[in-house]
Amino acid sequence: MPTSAPTSIYFHNALCTISYHDLGYVKLSWTDAPATEVELQALYGHTLKALQHHRTGCLLTDHRLRQPLPIAAQHWIAQQWVPQAVREAGYRRCAIVENQTPLGRLAARAVGDEVAVPLQFRFFDEVPAAVAWLIQV
Repeated sequence: MPTSAPTSIYFHNALCTISYHDLGYVKLSWTDAPATEVELQALYGHTLKALQHHRTGCLLTDHRLRQPLPIAAQHWIAQQWVPQAVREAGYRRCAIVENQTPLGRLAARAVGDEVAVPLQFRFFDEVPAAVAWLIQV
């Protein structure tokens, strides 16, 4: 399965590293640090800027360590951030490497269930399978 090392780190903090990969996608590598809604909104702001900067509509988000998101944050991502990213960055494909806890999986899938704009997304257990799907033409 194809993988790629990051060609650049776009942003990094205690919550997440945002990187660009030369196969043409931005990757969010989450830690297990708990986050406030304000911190999450700021992180997603950086993610939007990374998609725009690298001129890609493809995002891989690795949730294996991520804490479940609060319900308000889930709604904000689905109702505000995703439509904005589709509109402003051409966001079109999202590969999600799922958290292994039931609550973590449920939180990520709840966001996907609520998205009302054209966005292709799939859930995966491992990064290589997510990358292979993400870079399909």
